[in-house]
Amino acid sequence: MGDYKLNMKHRDVKYNYKEWITWNRKIVGGYDCDHFNFAPYHIASFATKTEAEMIARIDDYLDNVDEYTRRRELNNKAAQEFYDSMGEYKGD
Repeated sequence: MGDYKLNMKHRDVKYNYKEWITWNRKIVGGYDCDHFNFAPYHIASFATKTEAEMIARIDDYLDNVDEYTRRRELNNKAAQEFYDSMGEYKGD
């Protein structure tokens, strides 16, 4: 236990490996990444069970930036339409 691999990299994106003990005393581990906390992703962090899954997620985010930009713009448009439809009272 206590196996920590910090600042591992794939395509210049840092991620980490950590192990911890669960409530039922099993040792488990996983990978986490907090690199994509900017537009168009706005993902505070994400985790995977395996390094292969981590690499696949990083590749997806980097290889499909146009799709994530399209999704962000669609989300922003929907939010704006919702607020425009509320009139003067915004419920807050």
